[in-house]
Amino acid sequence: MKKKAQKIILIAALAVAFCALLYTAAALFTLSFESGEQNGFVYAVSHLASDPPGSVFSKIVYKCFGAVTADGVRAGKDGYLFPTKGDFDYGADLRGELTYDSQTLSEFLSELSRRRDAYAADGCEYRVFVIPNSQTVLTDKLRAKKTGQSGAEQLEKYLHDNGFDDFYLLDTALSHSKYQTYHNTDNSVNDYGAYLVYKRIAALMPDAVSRRAEETTLTETTLRFSESDGRALAASAGIEKLCRNRNVYYDTAPLTDKYDVRRVAGLTVCEMKDEYNGFIGRSKVLLQIPDGYERSLLLPLFASTYTNTVCADVLGYSRAAAEQFGADICVCVIRQDGLDALLDRDDSKTYTAHLDGIVNGVSAPEPVTASLRADGRVIIAGECAEACYVTVTSSSGSVRVRGEGGLFIAELPSKGGEKLKLYAESDAGIRSDTVAYTAPARATASEGVVAGGSSMLLYGQTFADFTGDNLLKADKLALVRKRVEKIRDSVRKSSGKDTKIIILAAPDPLSVYPEAAPDELYGKRGAVSRLDQYRTALSDVEGVVFLDVRAEMQQNRDIGRLYYQTDTHWTETGAYFGYRAITDAISADFPSVTPYPFNAFKAETAEAVPGDLAGFADLHGISERITVLRPVTRQRAVGLPEKPDTIDRSIYGGELTSAVNDDSLPVAVMIRDSYSANLFPLIGEHFSFLYAQSMWRYDPEYKKIAEYAPDYVIYVICERNLGIWE
Repeated sequence: MKKKAQKIILIAALAVAFCALLYTAAALFTLSFESGEQNGFVYAVSHLASDPPGSVFSKIVYKCFGAVTADGVRAGKDGYLFPTKGDFDYGADLRGELTYDSQTLSEFLSELSRRRDAYAADGCEYRVFVIPNSQTVLTDKLRAKKTGQSGAEQLEKYLHDNGFDDFYLLDTALSHSKYQTYHNTDNSVNDYGAYLVYKRIAALMPDAVSRRAEETTLTETTLRFSESDGRALAASAGIEKLCRNRNVYYDTAPLTDKYDVRRVAGLTVCEMKDEYNGFIGRSKVLLQIPDGYERSLLLPLFASTYTNTVCADVLGYSRAAAEQFGADICVCVIRQDGLDALLDRDDSKTYTAHLDGIVNGVSAPEPVTASLRADGRVIIAGECAEACYVTVTSSSGSVRVRGEGGLFIAELPSKGGEKLKLYAESDAGIRSDTVAYTAPARATASEGVVAGGSSMLLYGQTFADFTGDNLLKADKLALVRKRVEKIRDSVRKSSGKDTKIIILAAPDPLSVYPEAAPDELYGKRGAVSRLDQYRTALSDVEGVVFLDVRAEMQQNRDIGRLYYQTDTHWTETGAYFGYRAITDAISADFPSVTPYPFNAFKAETAEAVPGDLAGFADLHGISERITVLRPVTRQRAVGLPEKPDTIDRSIYGGELTSAVNDDSLPVAVMIRDSYSANLFPLIGEHFSFLYAQSMWRYDPEYKKIAEYAPDYVIYVICERNLGIWE
């Protein structure tokens, strides 16, 4: 009986072995067919001779059973492979076993807060975006279930619960997509997945950045689909020829054609070649992407969207990026399996050093000059550190102002001849030493000048525009309209053609910076201004174009100072909005008139003698740091004097003419006040001939109009001077 049982077992074993041999032969035949071999036996012989037996075995196992034998790789569904171990324990993370202890969570919070504070000191926001591991997103492709919270999910919740909201795990951005977002044979996003990462980050950009950008949008016709040999996970399992990698990608050439790229101080610096239509100012983004592959996918998307994109390969603080490029936001993009890099001690030291330098660098303000008005208020001005507040105290009160461009200007009640006390304070609340300055003993300053917020001097003649105390009644507005219509008719009679009238109303400083109004004036701001009335009354007059640039200026104040601190006029940056409005209006009739984008100018800093308001206020010895816009391209217009790097406008006070040798451009006559000065030489580039009357001569010179037959008569009149038609 025992021998019979042994015989049955032997026969069964042989049968199983025979079946296995047949199954293996069939698999080998299939493999050989896909590999281009004639049959399974040829494949077996040839590959056993060239490949290790284990490699052939791993291919047979994958082909027959859909499993892998390599350590550290797990086969999922639909040809997906997932990592299990390496420098990061993916399996433990999937099971919820790779969580952080309380001390490590606290270290993350401390370190990220340090980085945020360091960039905030540069006027730059800081945000962290985490690209999840493939198994975090592709749970439907796993053969094993996700049974716990991942370390990244735990960290995100902890940071948000403790006040650090700018940490984003991008799992939802990459899941439930119509198209594949990860390589099926590698733990990395594919081209399309990188695009979804970019779109999510772009959606969370600050408004000042996003409104100066044009996002890339991919459509179904843009996307391409391909297959290739398996990537890293397939190669490590020895099945790269069997487990094909599927990719969803797109042509990047249209993106890379939009920007120039260079390497500077270990940074990849990208700058847009052209400016988008209606785009004013620059969007400056600093990227930190330590993973080289994901950097190669994301950089073209960002560099073709934002005017200036600087990419760092490391996560440390970059002084070069801060000092040379002045980013608006630092975007750190890091992989889920690389989060511990955020705790790197060497990187942490760079942020600590930067913060220490700022704290230790708070210096006391240096008062230079002061004057007293007859109403018992003193105006004091001097030098201060960048990004600080200056507090001035007298026996009658105190005031706190923000220094701008290294200059502070403050006003407060004071007894003549008394000691004033001053100190500076950083954004972090660190105070400098206190210094003293003696107020003047007698009044010498004009009553018409006050110091407002943002360290600006303000002209009293503009206050009625702010409060609405100079509003016109309906009959007066009707008279203004008739006078403008009469000017239009007289101009057309003289020119012999349908000359258009363009009126550019340059806003008062308080119309763009209302918060700069003195406290006693701020609460009296009118709901409607005289400028509003003019815009309504003249907006539908045939042949007249009324330009109001207040909204555009208010929305773009962060590109630089739009008005001088010590002068009544707009800066060259502010004047750009007037220039752009005029040229945009003309380009509808003359397509050859193409306004220069803002990034066609290089912004340079110069120290200038203070302007007219400083003189009215009897403030001497200070200087104002101004921004000068230098055209990058060679200017075509001839005849205009070159503008010096000063606030002074006298060089453009008299009659001016300029010409461009291009008959496709229009002819214009300009009637103007001193707000026109910073429009030159920009505006002359767009007219075959331009004649500008002397400043403040508001009646048209009809003989000149008859001589030049202009296509346009352009009024450049500041808000406070609109009464010329009343």
